[in-house]
Amino acid sequence: MAAEFQALLGAEGRVLAPKTLEELDGAAAALHASPPAVIAVHGGDGTLHRAVAALGRAFGADPIPPLAVLCGGTMNVVAASLGIRERPMTFLASVVEATRQGRSLDTLRRRCLRIGDTLGFIFGNGLMANFLTEYYGTGRYGPARAAWLLLRGLGSAFIGGAFVRRLFKRFEGTIRIDGQLLDRTTFVGIGAATVREVGLGFKLNHRADDDPERFGVLAIHGAPLSLIPDFWAVHTGRGIAPKRAFSGVASTLDVVPTDASMAYTIDGDLYRAEGPLRISVGPAITFVKPVSALIVSPRKDTMGTLR
Repeated sequence: MAAEFQALLGAEGRVLAPKTLEELDGAAAALHASPPAVIAVHGGDGTLHRAVAALGRAFGADPIPPLAVLCGGTMNVVAASLGIRERPMTFLASVVEATRQGRSLDTLRRRCLRIGDTLGFIFGNGLMANFLTEYYGTGRYGPARAAWLLLRGLGSAFIGGAFVRRLFKRFEGTIRIDGQLLDRTTFVGIGAATVREVGLGFKLNHRADDDPERFGVLAIHGAPLSLIPDFWAVHTGRGIAPKRAFSGVASTLDVVPTDASMAYTIDGDLYRAEGPLRISVGPAITFVKPVSALIVSPRKDTMGTLR
């Protein structure tokens, strides 16, 4: 779509399509040297995560220009959480037209997370990382596969099958929230996020919107079958019952695994930490609400800018 984006942008901006993370860092550095009015990122949650992380490294303490998220992924969870569901070409066209007419853009502000040495919006280990390992296992992605895995997990839970045991393999370690130690050391999963949704409309991180300068924290400890009554509550944004999970808001979250390493996810991408991991409040990101744009992203997605 890079050629289509460039045709739409015309002289108002340019399209960048870095093929590697190193090229993405170079593109972000160039944007810092000459900041555009808007940066449009085309892709899914992983692309947005990588783009924001690269921009964070390049801009440092300087404000990152407003981002227009052109949804091009299979789930687009962060965008959906922010109410951004416009089609990419329609959204970009509205931004270009507003720029040409000198109209101001409607925006919203949202903090991101600083997870170790990178930036993102949704962190999770245990169940969240285990689910994504299964999700990516066949190379087929999308809402239908996510829904199938969810149903398969429910069925496996009723018979105590091997699949649910893989999904619910517990994280063992210590958790400190703003310096306070939780009294448990085994968890179904630990989550932190500045957006509520995790996909398919489930608002697992239901405390993410409570404080715009902090993030939501979730520590799940309930057994698989005990969590079934929480499904509808999570979908409607009420969260898991307190007797099965701790939830709150925080400025820092320290995760110290008992094992030497820990699998975790950031915005749908899988990582592995060697030793302790700190999550803290990241920089504020200004998002354009469906309407100025340059385009950059890793993989085959694109990021664009408007002057």
